[in-house]
Amino acid sequence: MDSEKRWSDLPDHIVINILSYLPLTDRCSASLTCKNWYECFDDPTLWRRFTFHFKNDQDTGQLQCLARHGRQLRVVKIYLNQQELVNRQNACEVLTGLARCSDRRLEELSVTFTTENPLFFQGLEFLSSLAELFGPPDPGTKMVSTLTKVDLSGLSVTYRDNLLYLLADNHPNLQVLNLQNTSLMCFINPECMHIVVKKCPKINSLSMHYRSASEELFAELSDQTRTPLNYLSLACNREEKYHKVIPADSWKSLVRRHKHLRVCMKFDHTIERHRILTILDPQIPLVELHMRTMTELHDEVSIVALYYHKTLEYLAIVTKGSDELKRVLLHLVEQSPRLHTLHCYCALDEVTIDRIRALRPQLKKYTLKTAEEFDLLVPTLTDLKECVESLSSKWLASGRARYRAPPP
Repeated sequence: MDSEKRWSDLPDHIVINILSYLPLTDRCSASLTCKNWYECFDDPTLWRRFTFHFKNDQDTGQLQCLARHGRQLRVVKIYLNQQELVNRQNACEVLTGLARCSDRRLEELSVTFTTENPLFFQGLEFLSSLAELFGPPDPGTKMVSTLTKVDLSGLSVTYRDNLLYLLADNHPNLQVLNLQNTSLMCFINPECMHIVVKKCPKINSLSMHYRSASEELFAELSDQTRTPLNYLSLACNREEKYHKVIPADSWKSLVRRHKHLRVCMKFDHTIERHRILTILDPQIPLVELHMRTMTELHDEVSIVALYYHKTLEYLAIVTKGSDELKRVLLHLVEQSPRLHTLHCYCALDEVTIDRIRALRPQLKKYTLKTAEEFDLLVPTLTDLKECVESLSSKWLASGRARYRAPPP
């Protein structure tokens, strides 16, 4: 008769895999099961990836993982409720702690805010912590790896050029960069993005604001010596009215250089409607499109059907419903064989919805409503605060400020 099977007899790699799925508190508890599990708890393989969750002051204990296993961390994600000061402090301590590790193996980093910013919050402490992490290491730090993936799309603060210069100067092996945060203002100049891309020739996925793009940037991305660019996402907002449109020749050169390039375009509710048609060039290999506006979009949807019916896979629109929109939307769905996701936040009748389902039964995800959802168009509190902050800074810079606050 076989001897009795025990949990402690499990192979180490299976125990490590089990522990990797557990939250930190459960992982610590499980490590107390037996000596073997305790040893697996400290195995470097278990600590290659870790996600920090800072919701309240009780989550401060997660910082112990940084002190104990920071040298093993390669992929780090941080989620925090930035409304609370203690959560912001903890998240920044993770960033600075990673920067000061004696042996740095960090390769991937993402930071995500989970709530609205507190009033008058600018996130300067996060910018300072990121600058230390992106900047040159201390003389006593051994750089086993440099960053290859940075995702700051969930960090709703305004970035400046100097932060990206630090990233490009010290992490030339960067492959994935996402700067599409929820800030209404973009202060990353086209010259800066050009230099970043030039110093990081291995970038294969780039998500940025259209405001930061330029002909020079596209020329650099089209260079034959670069790693092939697989994904490019451009977010367009109200600032585009002051920005030069990327010409068709630049798009043509980029597409010729990168045969498998997939492009995503995002237009938010602040952009002037007429700019959408000037930015959408027929040369773009568009696979994903987001359009949020408070006006009718039937002309734009018609152009999308004309230009991108062979490539379009994902479409999300927020607009006003109309008979003309229903007609062009049906035409687009009929002409787009690759379309697998459709989110339409406007009023559609049941006949139109049934027709869409019949035309594209292979839709994996879709949102089709019979009532308007204009609440999706309302700017968030973060939008309004950043708008006020931007206007205030311009007013102060112009020298028109007369009032000086008394010292505290």
